[in-house]
Amino acid sequence: MTSCDADQARETDSDRIAISALGTLLATVNGRPVTIAGPRQRTIFAMLVLAWGRVVSVDSLVDAVWGVRPPTTARTQVAICIGALRKAFRAAHVSEPVILTTHPGYQLLTDSCSFDVRDFAAMACDAADNVRQGRLEEGVGLYRKALDLWTGPALCGVAGQMVEDEATRLEAERLAVYEALFDAELSLGRHNEVLPELSAVADDHPLHEKLRHSLMLAQYRSGRRAEAAEGFRSWRRRFVDEIGMEPSASIHRLHNAILKDAPELALSAEAAPATDRRTTPVELPADVLDFTGRGEELAALDALLDRTPGRPPARTGVVAGTAGVGKTSLVVHWASRAWESFPDGLLYADLSQYEWSDEAATVHCLLQRFLRVLGVTAENVPEGLDECVSFYRSLLAERRVLVVLDNARTLAHVQPFLPGYGDSRILVTTDGRQDPLAVGRGTVRVDLDALPLPEAADLVTRLVGERRVLDDPLAMRELCRLCGGLPLALRAAAGRLLAKPHWSVRHFVYRISEEDRRLEELGAGGVELRAGFERGYRGLTAAAAHMCRMLGLLDTAHFTAYTGAALLAVDRAEAEDAMEQLFDMHLVRVAGVGAEGTLRYAFHELVRLCAREKALTEVTEEERYAALARLSVAQLARC
Repeated sequence: MTSCDADQARETDSDRIAISALGTLLATVNGRPVTIAGPRQRTIFAMLVLAWGRVVSVDSLVDAVWGVRPPTTARTQVAICIGALRKAFRAAHVSEPVILTTHPGYQLLTDSCSFDVRDFAAMACDAADNVRQGRLEEGVGLYRKALDLWTGPALCGVAGQMVEDEATRLEAERLAVYEALFDAELSLGRHNEVLPELSAVADDHPLHEKLRHSLMLAQYRSGRRAEAAEGFRSWRRRFVDEIGMEPSASIHRLHNAILKDAPELALSAEAAPATDRRTTPVELPADVLDFTGRGEELAALDALLDRTPGRPPARTGVVAGTAGVGKTSLVVHWASRAWESFPDGLLYADLSQYEWSDEAATVHCLLQRFLRVLGVTAENVPEGLDECVSFYRSLLAERRVLVVLDNARTLAHVQPFLPGYGDSRILVTTDGRQDPLAVGRGTVRVDLDALPLPEAADLVTRLVGERRVLDDPLAMRELCRLCGGLPLALRAAAGRLLAKPHWSVRHFVYRISEEDRRLEELGAGGVELRAGFERGYRGLTAAAAHMCRMLGLLDTAHFTAYTGAALLAVDRAEAEDAMEQLFDMHLVRVAGVGAEGTLRYAFHELVRLCAREKALTEVTEEERYAALARLSVAQLARC
């Protein structure tokens, strides 16, 4: 090797950086520690490491170091700490930049770095896959290699609420790996061997039910039946004293089985409810043909697949939009692309098909169905709602399942179905613009609007063929406008054209140009649009429903709160409140701001027809004329 080659090799070696956070925060270059002096530098470095290649804003770094009361020189002090970190890496003979200044903050360049948190997550994932496929020995080995990476409490010695929250999450992941390890060891019959370690971990986490469950089972199978029973009684007293509630029914059942010396506790039959995983459930509807557009929305949902270590996982996705906008189609199409990420099943339920007058009974019924689909035998499905929720979440925590809840009226309905931990995910579609925090932090929120004209035309073209579309492009534009850009209506229109090959696009446009018969001309699509509108309409307050009906009488494209106030003979604030409810249910959209700063609203094209139908059937002719007369007087007064 020449001297030049040796120098290049030394330089290459020196640029390999190993970062550890599973214990004391540490960075090393070829085994030599990098000096990170002072608590502020450690907090800032921890924030950059946990972001792992993403830009961390200066504001986030200020919040992490000082919280809600930073000094006036906080941004300058952050810059000083960044300079000190760069100097520390240069002193460790790292020739390439490690921390990059990128608006609006700083970024850790990770190409030449390794991170034990990422290694831990990868090993745990591989171990779970091995166990899931029946390779228990390999899974146990990988779980132990992952746990060996830990040298102490995560991010030990680093201060700051954000960092401490991340340390808590990492400790929870460590505990989950211990749970999975002990389950695999017990399945291999190593009760005596694992008992000392299991006992120590359970003692470190005295209120953890799963660890206590495994410990009792290991004690029983090791011939320590009395110790298992007495240990449970002592543990239960402490649990009730500190938590204020009884432990789960499953651990009570295990205790009773131990007292009875039940034969099912032998190795050949696990204490947990029996499952049959031979059939993987795939309940989703079929993916739509010629799915078009929605690239940004699909990319947003891909965040549910991000399992990057150090980044809080997004376990819930919410897709909201008006009836016919393609919420279900988007979710099903995304799931069909991502199904390999959920090898343990794809569950689906249309919540609009369930009766919600007794919410608890409906949730219980649906949870029981999901448990049976996941392989739990009917006799082992818990009878109580709380037990069902606990068992359901326990199953999801050890599997990779996607749960799709379609047409949720409120996000409160889906809370019992949210996965508490693990790699399972839930996708919800809803008509309402409800607070995504109702289903937890880190929720992916997607608000769907009508397809833009090019994508709407492309969808119809794919379905009916280019020849009929190219014959009359202006007619195609008008067809897309009359359908409001809603995929459901566009597909219904394409279906009618396919069924009538002797019709031109212009002829069909002529048929649907009459508002009174447009929904009928769309056939099944019109029926579905009415049904979707009815779901949102039923969720409105009396005032908002009345506003919806009266606005349906208008022929104007846009309207304001002044318009609604005149129609309903109420003040502007009441009218705006009612219109905002319509906005929340995706029945109207904000079309802009007027000259006086007043919001201008507009119906979605086909929603307006549904609202008009409601006005003609539910409002007397006298009320309609009176409302329009008040509007005319108010408009004249404002001229």
